[in-house]
Amino acid sequence: MANTTFSGPVRSEAGFQVATKNNTTGAFTTRYSSAMPDMTGLATAVLATGAAITLANNTVTSVNFTGGAAAGVTLPAATAGDVVIYVQSIDTTSGGVAALTFNAAGTDVWATGSIIESRAGGAVTFDTSTAGETALAFTPAAAATNLLTIGSKIAFVCYTDGTWNIAYEFAGAAAATTGAFAFAA
Repeated sequence: MANTTFSGPVRSEAGFQVATKNNTTGAFTTRYSSAMPDMTGLATAVLATGAAITLANNTVTSVNFTGGAAAGVTLPAATAGDVVIYVQSIDTTSGGVAALTFNAAGTDVWATGSIIESRAGGAVTFDTSTAGETALAFTPAAAATNLLTIGSKIAFVCYTDGTWNIAYEFAGAAAATTGAFAFAA
């Protein structure tokens, strides 16, 4: 296909996919183009951390999780077109090492092969979701060096009913060397 230039907006109801052809085998790899979503028109909310937090569709929610006590975050049902954004509103400086766990609702799952950055052992590592996984846990260190810190964002975007795609923006400071993310069933 030739290059195409558009003069108006390009819209898609099911996300945008980028296809790459392997020059040796001819096989195609298709990936969603899933950067952080535009937040225009989304509602905003501020929630205090707690054992049970429920996020709302099409809302940017800031939460003051410290790691001092476990927190369970439940996402709404994954309906195509919905966006849910979690924002860490404070640093987990001395809160403790209790986990923050994001749970998909009902039978919803993470998109298989989703990758999340982690800092297990002080170096950048990654965890990859497998089929059927429904939880994403962050375990902080009791230190001012956590990857998930003030202003960090995790976006849950639904292109297909029942499946959440994940995008994120974490601390980029050299001192952000602790805190581990992991997918689970």
